[in-house]
Amino acid sequence: MGVIEKKEAEVSNVWVTLDGLSWNLANLAAVPDPSSDTIKIYDPATTDPNELPAPSLGPPPPGFDLLDVPKTSTHMFDPSHVLDYSDASLINNLHEAPLLYLLLRRYAEDHIYTACSDVLISVNPYKRIEGIYGDDVAREVYDVGKDLAAKRERTQETVPDHRPPHVFVVADRAYGTMCNGASTRSTALNQSVIISGESGAGKTEAAKQVMSYLIHASKFRSEEPTSSKNLMAGSNVDEIAESLTRSNVILEAFGNAKTVRNDNSSRFGKYIKLLYDNNKYLIGAYTEKFLLEKTRLMQADKGERTYHVFYQMLKGLPEDTKAKLSLTEARDFAMLSNGNTWEVPNVDDAEEFEALHTALETVDIVGEEYSALMETLASLLHLANMTFEESSSEGGTSTVSTPGIAIEALSSLLGVESHAFTSAITVRNVRSGRGSLISMNLSPVQCKEGVAALVKFVYGELFTWLVKKINKSNATDKRSGTPQSFVGILDIFGFEIMQYNSLSQLCINFANEKLQQQFNHQIFIVEKELYKAEGLPVDVISFKDNQSVIDLIEKKPKGIIPILEELCFLGREISVNQIISSFDKPHNKVHPNYAKPRFGNEEFIVKHFAGDVLYDADGLISKNNDSLHDDLKILLSNSTSKFLVSTCTSFGEPDAPGYVEEMTDLMRTVSVEDDEEETGEKHKMAATNTVTSLFREQLSVLVETLHATEPYYIKCIKPNSSKAPGRSNSPLVLEQLRYSGVLEVVRIRREGFPIRLSFGDYHKRFEILCFKDGLPSTRVATEEESRVATIHICNKCLAKDDWCEGKTKIFLRNGIQEKLQQLVHHVYASMTTKIQARSRARVEMKAFKQTQASTVLIQKLQRMHKQRTEFVNQKEKTIKAQAFLRAHVQHGQFLKQKKAAQRIEAIVRGHQASDGFKKTKASTKLQSRFRSKQAEKELSQAKAATTLLSAKVKARQGKQLFDKQKDVATKLQALERKREGRKEFQDKKDTAIKVESLFRMQQEKKEFGKQKAAAIKLENVTRKHAAEAEYQKKREAAELLHNHVRRFLAMSKLEHKKMGLFSGKKRRMNSVLFKPLGDYIEARDNAHLIQILEKENPEDDHCEIDFADTVQKYNRKGKEQERQVVVTKKFCYFLDKNSVKSKYDLRQGEEIAGSSLSTMADNFVVIHLKNDRDLLLTCQHKTEFVITLGKNSGGEYAREDLPMKCADEFTFMTYGSGWGRSSETQEATVRFYEGEAVTEEEKWKLSIKGNTEFTVRVSPALCSDAKHPLGVPRAQQFKVMVGGRKKTAVTRGESARSEGSGGGGGLVGRMARGVSTAAGLKK
Repeated sequence: MGVIEKKEAEVSNVWVTLDGLSWNLANLAAVPDPSSDTIKIYDPATTDPNELPAPSLGPPPPGFDLLDVPKTSTHMFDPSHVLDYSDASLINNLHEAPLLYLLLRRYAEDHIYTACSDVLISVNPYKRIEGIYGDDVAREVYDVGKDLAAKRERTQETVPDHRPPHVFVVADRAYGTMCNGASTRSTALNQSVIISGESGAGKTEAAKQVMSYLIHASKFRSEEPTSSKNLMAGSNVDEIAESLTRSNVILEAFGNAKTVRNDNSSRFGKYIKLLYDNNKYLIGAYTEKFLLEKTRLMQADKGERTYHVFYQMLKGLPEDTKAKLSLTEARDFAMLSNGNTWEVPNVDDAEEFEALHTALETVDIVGEEYSALMETLASLLHLANMTFEESSSEGGTSTVSTPGIAIEALSSLLGVESHAFTSAITVRNVRSGRGSLISMNLSPVQCKEGVAALVKFVYGELFTWLVKKINKSNATDKRSGTPQSFVGILDIFGFEIMQYNSLSQLCINFANEKLQQQFNHQIFIVEKELYKAEGLPVDVISFKDNQSVIDLIEKKPKGIIPILEELCFLGREISVNQIISSFDKPHNKVHPNYAKPRFGNEEFIVKHFAGDVLYDADGLISKNNDSLHDDLKILLSNSTSKFLVSTCTSFGEPDAPGYVEEMTDLMRTVSVEDDEEETGEKHKMAATNTVTSLFREQLSVLVETLHATEPYYIKCIKPNSSKAPGRSNSPLVLEQLRYSGVLEVVRIRREGFPIRLSFGDYHKRFEILCFKDGLPSTRVATEEESRVATIHICNKCLAKDDWCEGKTKIFLRNGIQEKLQQLVHHVYASMTTKIQARSRARVEMKAFKQTQASTVLIQKLQRMHKQRTEFVNQKEKTIKAQAFLRAHVQHGQFLKQKKAAQRIEAIVRGHQASDGFKKTKASTKLQSRFRSKQAEKELSQAKAATTLLSAKVKARQGKQLFDKQKDVATKLQALERKREGRKEFQDKKDTAIKVESLFRMQQEKKEFGKQKAAAIKLENVTRKHAAEAEYQKKREAAELLHNHVRRFLAMSKLEHKKMGLFSGKKRRMNSVLFKPLGDYIEARDNAHLIQILEKENPEDDHCEIDFADTVQKYNRKGKEQERQVVVTKKFCYFLDKNSVKSKYDLRQGEEIAGSSLSTMADNFVVIHLKNDRDLLLTCQHKTEFVITLGKNSGGEYAREDLPMKCADEFTFMTYGSGWGRSSETQEATVRFYEGEAVTEEEKWKLSIKGNTEFTVRVSPALCSDAKHPLGVPRAQQFKVMVGGRKKTAVTRGESARSEGSGGGGGLVGRMARGVSTAAGLKK
């Protein structure tokens, strides 16, 4: 809507909205009919208001376009609607139409601030306006505010504040109220400035200006001559101002982002408390943050960016640091490419990073903390780039890839091991109800969700840590004084209705509902309570309370948020239909603020105070779950990065990088005990943290704080969506006005009694109105007498509806105070009438006399002037008559003389004519001849002149032709000389180039010779080194083969009968005989070990050691413990370093029941015990160990033959489940299978599931199907015993397989590798 001309406004008389989105000033075509629901207007789009007739009762004149508009879409016009008021509450018949027109008209004139009662409306100009801010403006506002406060204190009266609306004025009122005591509106000493509005409306800039003025005001106060400690206070203010300014830079870098609505949109809410001491000097600040939009890290709409710090870091970090962190361009990172926007117009991210770096130094983030912060941010970028694919093997973990960085480097940035990091993001360990741990492989989608949760969690904790560092930097313990009061600045998100509304919009709109309720409480409910307290009727005002909407969202147990939290606590997947059903069941068609859309089953509608919002239920559960699963928490807590542990876990150590002591808000208005009790109550049933629960707690504390302060409101308006200066969009502005609740402020104040005065103040102001009525003077009147006088004045001068008597005050309608002041002026005017009349009479008499004297003098002069004029006229007439007479006489004489002269002339001419005729004829002939001669002479002269002229012309043309030919010849000569000179220059140039080419060729040839010689030398050294390495390998292989052959020949002499493996049968041809070494740890020569054995078991007096080796023992959780096993004639011992852990009697099979091995070349062996849990071991020489246990020596040491089972799956007994060791045992299963991912160097890998399932993945080179050097598969070298306790005969090659199954530690295994090595050498 453009600016309306004055003439048009005088003719127009109705406001009209045709679409419900904007208002226009139209002209009535006819007088409205009271019985009709419509009115006729001229179409404002097609008619000129200057040509319209006045509305009449008859039909409108033809030739104009008419519209029938419902009366509900119109609002009557008042002349005050086109006046330039700085306070909209002064407009008569105020409505949203004139308010909209006033705001846009002032905006077009660069008046961006407009008051509406106690609320300041700020329209974002999208440009800098000269002279609107600055030190001079702040000083002027401060001085005027100081004078007003002094006048109020001196007169003890309510002095109106008529300063133009400005953000500095709002800040000055808050600061002045805090300094001078509680105001008439509230008894609170602390103040709050609440800044609200949608994104791009200028909230952040308004908050900066409020903070700037409060800093200036404290500095101005410290500079006053009467102020104490002014020097120290001034220096503190400068220090705090610098710190707060730098803090804003940090918060904007980490908490602001580019959106389609705003290039620097705050994606979090903050409440900054400026703390003051008893002298009202600024001594510190404390910042609280709310609801950081962490979902922006992984998802941004088109045309938007994530948080500024990532783009600034990539532009501003040194190249070597970026290379160290594997950082490249912003386009290379998925987190920064979601919105396809990497730059902000007119913003240099490199310069912004320099400012950020300086700001971080201001809050003491330097050195190791700064480096760790950059590393953590870089790790988040790389984490968001991770991709996952399905495993190629069934049951395997997802495949992880990290573009642009190695997984080890990324793990190093996080301070964790690469395998632990990979396991934490691809495998989830879940504890069952019985306490057993179950490992689940995650799908690629689940892995991506886990990484996203990790990124959001770490960034959120980093932001919280930055706020703590800022609060520590601004803490009051660095400065003198203790905070006694504060002014809070709340910069929080405005009401949002997006195309897609989810959990973020629900929380934001819920916060605005709470703030609107607080606004209602401050403006409406407090107004009503005041009326009740004063005994006034409350039905004169009405307002809308939004408690029903708040109950719909948060009231337990049926509120939307409590239901959503309960669904999150279930810990299982919830469908969208289940969520909608949970909301619909208690609210649909029951609650007035809840509705269902006509189409779609995944959405629901909440009717907010600002309008109906359609929310999408898809993703509410996942977005509300703000916790990490335990594996990722353990990963962070085990990080070697002290910075990451201090910022993201509760295990930080003092003095470690990133550790910040928890700061206490010294000016917290909510009781800590009550808050802790409430928080504890909220978390009793919480199994996991949710976004809504944390946000509700923060919002509850904020609302309680605002209730305990005196609020001042700044409503920010965005004039257009294109961020263009000077442009306005009426529907957009009108929509924001409806959201803000400004119209309700005006309405309630104008409906009620906005003017409130005490009886004494009222009596003192208007005593003159009853000075003749015999009432006591205000100098001696008591309070009761003043009340009586006040009532008397109201009854005498005002209508009954214009005032109302309260218990302590008199209440007046809007405009009544001005009426009373006019009556006072009238009384004073009537008392001074006589004095003024006499004074005017004296002045008028003096003026009359002066006028009379002047009139007589003028009359005399006028008569004199008339007589003189008549005399002059008569004199002029006489002179003219005399002149005429003389002229007549002289004319007669002239005529007579003329006639005589004419006669004489006629006689003389006749005489001359008769004598001169003859002379005339001769003269004529003479003249004719003379003219002929003269003509001949002129002809000859003309011929000569013509000849001369023709010669000169021909000479001139010849000279011109010669000059042209000469110029052409000169140019040809010049071109020829130029061509010859250029040819000579080109020849010299070619010669120089050839010389230079030959010189460079010579130099390059020389350099090439040097490089060729160096390359030949390098190749010789390389071939020599390779030959030496190959020779060394062949030499070692030959020595190894030689040793194996000698040992094989020595062991082939072992007697078959002593082995007890062939049941007395003769050895087959080509079978292998070997003699075991027995002692692999030199136990027989260890006197200390033998002494320990004899001391432990005196029965074993001789301690003849048959076998000794180092083994690894595994418990039920897979934890391995190193032990030394020693087998004597009577016992089997398991020792630690200096003590015997366990012993078992081998005589007559009293304690050991048997053993189990696999058919593969692993090191696992199970020793079955009769009266205890079985032992799961790995031994390099397991075959020899088992044979030694089962060997029957005979005589007094005779013992039973122990059964040995060879299979790829068998069972054994272990401890029961639970955290502690149970007296009962349970059966566990061991399975062996080929693992393709296990290399030959790794040999095998063990994994455990549920304490009862042990899985061993063996390398393919060592499995049952692997070829023996003799060409026989390993599985065919055994007769695998399925059951029974009788040991079967060992087939051909079994002993060789058993000894070689120790993962390369057995005899035949080593011999086989020796043969293979020899074969390789032979090839």
